Amino acid sequence: MKYPIQNIENVLELTQYDGGKFKVHSLKEAEQFCKSLAVGHYENFPVGSILISSRYRNHIYNLYAFSRIADDIADELTGLPVETRIEALVHYEKLLLDESYLDKKEGNPIFLALHQSMKEKNLPALPFQKLLIAFKRDIVFKQANNFEDLEDYCSYSANPVGEVVLRIFDLYNEATAKLSDNVCTGLQLVNFWQDLSRDIKINRYYIPSEILARYGLEKDNLQDEKKSAIFMECLKDIYDYTEKYFVSGKSLIKYLDNFRFRMEMKATINGGLFIQSRLRKLGTDIINIRPKLTTGDLIKIFFKTLIDK
Repeated sequence: MKYPIQNIENVLELTQYDGGKFKVHSLKEAEQFCKSLAVGHYENFPVGSILISSRYRNHIYNLYAFSRIADDIADELTGLPVETRIEALVHYEKLLLDESYLDKKEGNPIFLALHQSMKEKNLPALPFQKLLIAFKRDIVFKQANNFEDLEDYCSYSANPVGEVVLRIFDLYNEATAKLSDNVCTGLQLVNFWQDLSRDIKINRYYIPSEILARYGLEKDNLQDEKKSAIFMECLKDIYDYTEKYFVSGKSLIKYLDNFRFRMEMKATINGGLFIQSRLRKLGTDIINIRPKLTTGDLIKIFFKTLIDK
């Protein structure tokens, strides 16, 4: 059973204990549902790709599915009141903490699958709860004042994903945690800049207000041709700032003794940097164009990943 993106309000069915119309009758069906979500949605980075050994892949799919539904509640149900979306995430969190799913053979596919992963890989609930905090922040969006505010947001929206993935591979420790946070923050920031054209339409501005003020810019004049040269300087500033996270985090690779996971992480970092280079080439057109990775781009990233040391 596939998740019907064309009718996004069906997402609320997946905040019900039994999964509503998406109720499944076995763990296998639940895992297949999560896989369908993961492989059926465009992302800049690989989600449980063939680079990952099959014995880990379902856990990655389950993590992704949990995050995908919460993200849809926050970002896609904009026709519903803020209170309704917040309440949906609160109930979603209750399902996350409900350990009775481990004794069930049918019900909500997201949580049947996720609780199995949490049990098998000894995953704590806290990283998932942090993700839900970030999605709640999205619903009541407030523009960041500075880069520190963005970093704080990333500590909830992105870094917990890296933590869970490392735990799935039994590679989470003091050394890998910090480096993973840098990579995940870099990926989140790239995603912000990639989505500028889309987010502006819903009145979300992720460029911090202090950075705009530094260049004499305001939210309402970013598309002013007279400001284009200044805006280019502003964009260069935030791109340079973003790239530092990849530079400081890429040494994570040397701590990963699982070859296929190491390749996956290389591909993920290369994908983030590739999008970053595409953003630089677009210039101020980033206000109107959302760059996406093409099949050709993915092939280039793959071969770069193979030859990188």
